[in-house]
Amino acid sequence: MSLKCLDVSFSYGVREVLSEITFEVDQGLFCALLGRNGSGKTTLLYCLNGLLKPTDGCIKVEGLDVCRANRKAVARKISLVPQEHIEIFPFSVLDVVVMGRTAYLGFAQRPGKADYDAAHEILDLLKASDLANRSFNQISGGERQIALLARALLQSSSTLLLDEPTNHLDFKNQYVFLHRIKDFCTKRGTRVIAAMHDPNLARFFADRIVMIKDGRVLNAGPTSEVMTEANVSRLYETETRQFDLSLGKQIFLPELVCSEEETNGQPK
Repeated sequence: MSLKCLDVSFSYGVREVLSEITFEVDQGLFCALLGRNGSGKTTLLYCLNGLLKPTDGCIKVEGLDVCRANRKAVARKISLVPQEHIEIFPFSVLDVVVMGRTAYLGFAQRPGKADYDAAHEILDLLKASDLANRSFNQISGGERQIALLARALLQSSSTLLLDEPTNHLDFKNQYVFLHRIKDFCTKRGTRVIAAMHDPNLARFFADRIVMIKDGRVLNAGPTSEVMTEANVSRLYETETRQFDLSLGKQIFLPELVCSEEETNGQPK
């Protein structure tokens, strides 16, 4: 079961933003979209979710043609956590999470006990049960991100799209948040595609990488193969050096912040 993006192109009027984007992500994998600002990452996410219609190519998730299917069918397969935090009416976090069940309800149908029980379960899995009865408009940016993640997972645990998911999080919570998402990949088979800024976070958590430069795929494949000094340097248009950490981990730093000398393979 996979999500396939096949030769997808997209234009805003005469301005081409994406050109012949092709990649595939299997169920249960975390895929990071990397690229500079304006490279087309967010536009690609909105195409994957069917909110934007490609000018060419097709997108299929588990056999569903995203470009042709109705919104309710797509919403049951794919959920999106956008980058922007928006103020909503003063609902509790629990009510915001339950909104994720909208795609499963009939016209004028209200969520029932089973929907609220499922929302509690998701919050519990995310270790955020304490947020349930708090006002969404009065919690921190990081807590809102958790609430919106819970809503998206309640909508669809099949495919989750994330647009810069760590933007509003501090140093610790960036890793906590991505670790929880990775858990859903591993334990529940959730497919995650996340547009990310930080190549080091992508290196730590992603199973696959799609590098996008000027609206085209620069490189795509398993993280260990794609994340090299040469590829990262080309992607961000700056000389980059890789430093090996313990347990087979690596980090990348721009050459301009690296010392000429190294001690034991680490920046001095």
